[in-house]
Amino acid sequence: MVFAADEIVFWEVMLALGAVVLLVVIALLSLLLSFVRNIEASVVRVGDVARGVAGNTANIKIALTVADSLDEVVDEAGRHAQLLGVGAP
Repeated sequence: MVFAADEIVFWEVMLALGAVVLLVVIALLSLLLSFVRNIEASVVRVGDVARGVAGNTANIKIALTVADSLDEVVDEAGRHAQLLGVGAP
């Protein structure tokens, strides 16, 4: 089977074009993989921060209860001061 010169040129151009397309696809997939790794690292960092926030707020109910009872503590301290004759009337 003998090919004409223009058919050989056509196939050479198509093979070269295919190689260029293959290189572009490899480059784009590599870029996508880089983006995915970057996103994954960011998600891990956000997860670490979220765990830290959860640890810092684990006892928030106790803190809110203490804050609510501070007025009662101040009133009781005032009554004690009055009974002991200490401080302003």
